[in-house]
Amino acid sequence: MRIFRENIISPDNLVVVKEESFKYNDFPFHSHPEYEIILILESTGRRIVGDSITEFSAVDLCMFGKNLPHTFYTKGLSDNEAIKQVVIQFHENFLGPGFFDRKPFKKIKELFQLSSQGIIFSGQTRIDLTKRIQALTAKGLTETIIDLLDILHLLSLSNDYTLLSSPAFIQNLNHDESSRMSKVYEYILENFKRDLTLDEVASIAYLSPSAFCRYFKKFTRKTLSEFMIDLRIGYACKLLQGNNMGISQVSIESGFNNVSYFNRKFKVLKGVTPMEYQRHFVTRKAH
Repeated sequence: MRIFRENIISPDNLVVVKEESFKYNDFPFHSHPEYEIILILESTGRRIVGDSITEFSAVDLCMFGKNLPHTFYTKGLSDNEAIKQVVIQFHENFLGPGFFDRKPFKKIKELFQLSSQGIIFSGQTRIDLTKRIQALTAKGLTETIIDLLDILHLLSLSNDYTLLSSPAFIQNLNHDESSRMSKVYEYILENFKRDLTLDEVASIAYLSPSAFCRYFKKFTRKTLSEFMIDLRIGYACKLLQGNNMGISQVSIESGFNNVSYFNRKFKVLKGVTPMEYQRHFVTRKAH
């Protein structure tokens, strides 16, 4: 997942709207100068944004600021790898230099600033905008621009949002560090189910173990051990939701060799035991 620099929009295009479907998503950790709104309609997996790695599932509505490294990763993480999404991409000045600096658009300007950390929208905001964003794929350019301006306005007024990446990550970001970190992300995502040693992962970043520990904590705000546990518990949740495995098997499949330790860590992170978590989904499906 090396960092990949894109330039999406040609000078002749004001905005790009597209609906996409993939068998799975392992697109590189990438950045581009355009702002981006992504509506995930189908799939589950990992959302990697700056120094944040979180789970996503449909329906998922995010906005990413310019030059913010990000990707959605589904390959090998669930039974629902296939992804369907609507993507909107535009430059900050797509309506002309200084357009959003004007007083009536102050809130949208603030939205752009918040999006430098990556934003996930939830609640009524996501519900209200899902069909509107989907509808853009069938509209002409004039209608698209009018509707996009209104969508940005509604997003700017929403309180149903969470910021993903830390401000420190954005301030300290440079291409070489992002490229190195993306290789580490890729290696961990592909190998998190087995035992990984500090020396092994540090070698991917070409750092000594002690230097890697400082480097990794700076980017993720977690130790390698904490990061691995988060990934494994997230994967275990997907297996438990499927209700096709017992707790011991889920523990092993997720990379935990000790069921008691798995139960303890799961309770700490999710607030319930794996059995209680699984029972919740069994009950919900029954109704």
